[in-house]
Amino acid sequence: MQKKSTFLPVISLLLVVFTSSLRGDEIQLKNGELLTGRITYEADDIVKIEVAVSASIKETKIISRSDIAKIAKEAPDSVAFKKISEMLPVRSLTGASSYKSMIETGPNSFLRLYPDSVHADKVTEIKTQLDEELDKVERGFIKLEGDWLSPKEQAEFETLVKSRVQMLKMEAASRSGNYNGIISAMREFEVIEEKYYGTPAFPKAVELALVAVPALGRQLTGMLRDVEYRNAEYERNKAALDEVATAQVEAALQREEANYQAGIAADKKAGIKWVRLNPRSKPSIEGYLKLAGSELNRIKEYDVEQLKLQAEKLVQVDELIAKGNYELARTKLTEAAAITGRKASSKKSSSKGSSSYIAALNTKLNDRVAEETAKEKARAEAAESQALAENLSKAAKKKSSSSEADPENETESPEGEEAEGTVEKDPQDLFSALSDSGKNEKPKEKSPSKKKPTDDEEKERPRPVTVDEGGGFSLGLIIPIVTVLLLVTVLVLKFLGIGAKKDEDEDGETPVE
Repeated sequence: MQKKSTFLPVISLLLVVFTSSLRGDEIQLKNGELLTGRITYEADDIVKIEVAVSASIKETKIISRSDIAKIAKEAPDSVAFKKISEMLPVRSLTGASSYKSMIETGPNSFLRLYPDSVHADKVTEIKTQLDEELDKVERGFIKLEGDWLSPKEQAEFETLVKSRVQMLKMEAASRSGNYNGIISAMREFEVIEEKYYGTPAFPKAVELALVAVPALGRQLTGMLRDVEYRNAEYERNKAALDEVATAQVEAALQREEANYQAGIAADKKAGIKWVRLNPRSKPSIEGYLKLAGSELNRIKEYDVEQLKLQAEKLVQVDELIAKGNYELARTKLTEAAAITGRKASSKKSSSKGSSSYIAALNTKLNDRVAEETAKEKARAEAAESQALAENLSKAAKKKSSSSEADPENETESPEGEEAEGTVEKDPQDLFSALSDSGKNEKPKEKSPSKKKPTDDEEKERPRPVTVDEGGGFSLGLIIPIVTVLLLVTVLVLKFLGIGAKKDEDEDGETPVE
């Protein structure tokens, strides 16, 4: 996943902001000292000015009017410009509505009020950058630690992106420094550990937890030491109230306790380890101290450097899957999982439904391979169907061409056969057809009428001519010869009287000649 940083475009604007921050309101003292900062309060006798001790620490000084020789206030447009400059860089995961509000109350308002300011050009540059970032957000991009991720990247590297978001939540919660913020940060750590083990966010979360938990332990120790005194002080203050006020305080305390118990029950039902803390309850504080101690020892067992190495390799696996290099991705996944001994399995490891980056990648890889296999099967089936269709088309074309080239092979319709069966054919034509069988003949043209020919038409019909092909008798010549021979035989037998004997025997009389 490529990172798209906005660091370079912003750096010039930050330099301008830093240079501007060196200037401000100035108070020249009579002893020659010059105080530069921001005047926050003015009265007839005193002036308050906020000066920078360091980059992150500011101190408010109260100066008597009698000690001031001269006051030089910063121009209003310069003060406004400083506030606009502080808008950059925009924090991660800022929404479109926040961008619009920043642009309207910042650059747009400044350019309306101070169109001729010396800072107008820089403000226009800031506005341009904010407009560009707003356009990205409206198109579905998100900003994570200076990187812009497209909707496609968010979908492709879903687990990786979600783990970074969760890590940002943990960092934001821990910045408060108080026990509530640290507990909230550890609740976020619990989510990261269960769902995003193996991501680059996890070793970062471990390092932050190793700092946050001891800080929480120190606060809890102080709270445990003072809890009895604070409770006693509360009771003394309550006793000093009248009856109505006391009833109101007790009712408020009961509502608070009911809400706390409901929250505890909800946390336990959800399986949350870092439940809510009741700072007025000694047992609650003692229980939290035990939890903090045991969790700190458990978290210390993680090898952070090993986790970082594994996370780096798992990110490579994720990128290989995105490129479609599944075989190498599977090999790398097995190697990465072996670093910490976690199996590359998609099975959940606890009743709470915990998972990890390793399991997510294994599932993702299996799904992609199955999807590719299904596509290959579909392509093969489509190719087979297309080939079959082409073969059928070729066969149909071949049959059509053959029928056009050889009309004798065409079968007549039943109606034609039935009509032709009523026509009497001349026997001599049949003999002629037999004698010429096997020879190439032109097909006879069908008569327009199936009417039987008359005697005159029969006499005028030309007789078939027997062609001597040079060798033996043709079938058309043999039949007449055999017929003549049979007639001659009958006459001879008749003449010899062979047939008379037969007649006499049958009738019992001698025929009269």
